[in-house]
Amino acid sequence: MIRTIAVFTGTRADYGLLRRLALAIDASADAELALIVSGSHLSAAHGMTSGEIAEDGLPFAATVPIWSGDDTPMGAARDVGAAIPRYAETLDRLAPDILVVLGDRLESFAIATAATIAGVPIAHIHGGEITEGAMDDALRHAITKMAFLHFTSTADHRRRVIQLGEHPDRVHFLGAPIVDALADLQLLSDSEVMERFGVRLDRPTALVTFHPAAMDVLPPAEILEELLAGLLAVDELGIIVTGSNSDIGSTAIRDRIAAWVRENQHRVDHIESFGQLGYLSAMSHASVVAGNSSSVVLEAPVLGTPSVLVGDRQKGRPLAGSVRVPEVRRDAIATALREACSCGPSTSAVELFGVPGFAERARDVLLTAGLSRPPRKFFYDL
Repeated sequence: MIRTIAVFTGTRADYGLLRRLALAIDASADAELALIVSGSHLSAAHGMTSGEIAEDGLPFAATVPIWSGDDTPMGAARDVGAAIPRYAETLDRLAPDILVVLGDRLESFAIATAATIAGVPIAHIHGGEITEGAMDDALRHAITKMAFLHFTSTADHRRRVIQLGEHPDRVHFLGAPIVDALADLQLLSDSEVMERFGVRLDRPTALVTFHPAAMDVLPPAEILEELLAGLLAVDELGIIVTGSNSDIGSTAIRDRIAAWVRENQHRVDHIESFGQLGYLSAMSHASVVAGNSSSVVLEAPVLGTPSVLVGDRQKGRPLAGSVRVPEVRRDAIATALREACSCGPSTSAVELFGVPGFAERARDVLLTAGLSRPPRKFFYDL
């Protein structure tokens, strides 16, 4: 019997991690892929990244716009509240056997809430992780409690999901999807990246991404100023900045970055969205990756590129030896950047996040796991 598997993507970042799994499901004779595209994928301000999905030839089962453009806490709360019935209607129409959700963002939380109310089983990727400086931490654990199946990136994360009361039989340590993505991609050369995106990689270069985080050690604007000053303090360092997520407070952050880019065009290039291939290719040729994106602690170490993590947005995640975490001061950040640039590539994270094959392992679990509607489970007491 063919099983309908819905895969939800709300940002360029989660699609990069879900891409190979979606392709594996779509290619299976035993599965029907129902791809739900939402969030910033449908925002012109964030690069309308739904086009990158279309280039992969995957059919869209549904597109669900949810963001109004109001990035205040009240605006985000209203958008999430309005998104839940839209997602519920979509799930009712598609009638999937299971819904795949990755990570910890508001979009993922909203569709997981809709699926829970509708009785649709959820498979959650990247549960059990910790990010102390963002509300994502609470959203991730909430999704874990709504989910029926769990695919974790490390053995420690699997232990935490079980600690949250999930039965070990439903918690699978499958490794990190990014390991698959890197094994599957033929990265662009530095000259190809420069030609395709109009950026400069012919000098020591920092690839920078910064997102606002509501629970960080300092206000996001203050952390950003220290990061920008620290970058400029490193002489001869070229800088490539990518666009911020559609998070609470992102408009002010994006406006400040845009102004800073204009003021420093001799050293700084800006790309709203590279797409997965472009982003990972640029990262592989960069001297250092900096900011507070999860790519600082996940993609960069797996690629072997040194990185500098600023603030608490990713605090609690496992850190490879190639990740530096300076104090949020421009001089400390500049020192960390210089050290990272001088040390060169590292392979210390090769085994930290598992081995390639996540997509096939996850697809097989999704096709064979016992499912019920509604998905009944009990609290597993340690």
